[in-house]
Amino acid sequence: MYTSYGQHLTHDVGLHLGTNTIQTDYGERGNFLSEHGNVGTSISLTHTMHFFNTRPRWITDRSFLSRIAIRTELNIVTGNKLKHFGKWVERDSYAAEQLRAMDGAISFTSVGMQLEYYINRLGDFLHNSYDIKWNPYILAGVQYAFYNNKLKSQMGDWTTNKALLPEKYRAEGALNVGNGTSLASSLGLGTRYNLSDGVNLNFQFNWQYFFTDALDGLQADVSENQNNEWLVNMQLGVIYNLNYGRPLKLFDF
Repeated sequence: MYTSYGQHLTHDVGLHLGTNTIQTDYGERGNFLSEHGNVGTSISLTHTMHFFNTRPRWITDRSFLSRIAIRTELNIVTGNKLKHFGKWVERDSYAAEQLRAMDGAISFTSVGMQLEYYINRLGDFLHNSYDIKWNPYILAGVQYAFYNNKLKSQMGDWTTNKALLPEKYRAEGALNVGNGTSLASSLGLGTRYNLSDGVNLNFQFNWQYFFTDALDGLQADVSENQNNEWLVNMQLGVIYNLNYGRPLKLFDF
């Protein structure tokens, strides 16, 4: 037993800041700048629930239970400015000029839950006397995102003159600019660093896949605009443990 207070769930809260790169229908698939040039900022508020201080009868694998955690998360992504990159933009033509003139933007807020599995037992890691400084983990989760996208053209107001846009974006239904929602899934890895009693630093790298192709607002019925959006997010955060050795009264189990 890790504590004399009896069985209880252990909770911590965290604040994470980072950067992301998003893959959309802007640009060319396989082009480095298309995949890594459209970057933004992310901020996350997290709550994590640990089970190492519980002993439910229906769990026989104590080692597994001491290594898993469930995190709930509010994630805000903003500042993703989108541009077209690749060989079609670099050409000396009016169509290339129209592509270069397009300025897109995406921001979204997502809420979700993820399961984390740690290499070291969480009770041993969080108890600073065990002298375990690093605890790597893998994660998988689901989110629900509320997004907003925008589109402007440096050539003028495309809403009154669609001829300013490339031909493929002038057709009915080729654009879906505004607000929307989408389910998403995530996979990733990270590591915690035991900074002091009750305080951890956390570095996380995760891939998030959206179950929609409308996140960027581009819906042209052409082969290069048929893939759903995804992003890679890297964050550094601070996590504070609320109740290692005793039940948290608000969540007194």
